[in-house]
Amino acid sequence: MSSLIAGSVLNACVSEVSLPTAPVEYDDTLVECLNVNASDETLEVLTWNIENFPKRDETAGLVNATIVNSNYDLWGIQEIEEEGTLRLLSQNSPNYSVLIDDDIARNVNNDFHLGFVYNNERLEVLERQILASGDFESYYFPRRPLLVKFLNKVNNQTFYVINIHLKCCSGNTNENRRTEASNRLQKYIDLNLNNEYVIVLGDFNEEIYPTTSSSFYNFIEDADNYIFSDMDQAKSDSSLKKSYPSWRPNGSHIDHILMTNEWFNQFQQSYTLTLDQCSSSFDAQVSDHRPVMTVFRN
Repeated sequence: MSSLIAGSVLNACVSEVSLPTAPVEYDDTLVECLNVNASDETLEVLTWNIENFPKRDETAGLVNATIVNSNYDLWGIQEIEEEGTLRLLSQNSPNYSVLIDDDIARNVNNDFHLGFVYNNERLEVLERQILASGDFESYYFPRRPLLVKFLNKVNNQTFYVINIHLKCCSGNTNENRRTEASNRLQKYIDLNLNNEYVIVLGDFNEEIYPTTSSSFYNFIEDADNYIFSDMDQAKSDSSLKKSYPSWRPNGSHIDHILMTNEWFNQFQQSYTLTLDQCSSSFDAQVSDHRPVMTVFRN
């Protein structure tokens, strides 16, 4: 089923932003750490929590240069505080467009937004919605999910991406909130996007390995229909594979990309981009999260 549940979306709360012309300083310090090449034969999908964006005056220039030089297809972004600053990200390349929600999240981190930066030469936005009512009440989704339907112009394939930022922190209450959010999200996909190509990406704020103790075990155990593309990173002992290096001695992997079974034959590989290896000031200037990327064959 490709249609969305009536009443569960707020179309008016999402907009394609027009980009201002005011320049930001261009800083390609992190570009050398983009060690995975983009290709017309692949679709590159990333998730990146750009903590409290922008953390510093130089943040926008660093993020701008990194995304533009990556030539990757789609970046899902979390923790956008200044919407106007995000609009500057594509000023150095007309090939990139920015789409953000215009939503005010409930109860937690009221000024955080979700968004996408995408290569408009290869991707086109067909639909955009905020999942807001019904099962998506703010207690379980303090940042309400942003769903976008894209057309891949390279192979004429359509697909849906749901950008999420779930409740943070340890403790039974927070874990139960994430568990319930995960169950509700799976219910929504199963009922409304069955047989569609679907990706769920974002800051899940919890690890997926060990699997049985994860709040997202409902997806993990349904391996015929869902797979976390970044499970190898989650299982790895290497701190360089982790998306959140500052928590625990060997880091923590809490940013994920979940795919439905329609993608299984196109899935190629997943990576954690260690941008912090190019700058000792990465955490202070950019983010405490590394991007996670999944590559699909076109």
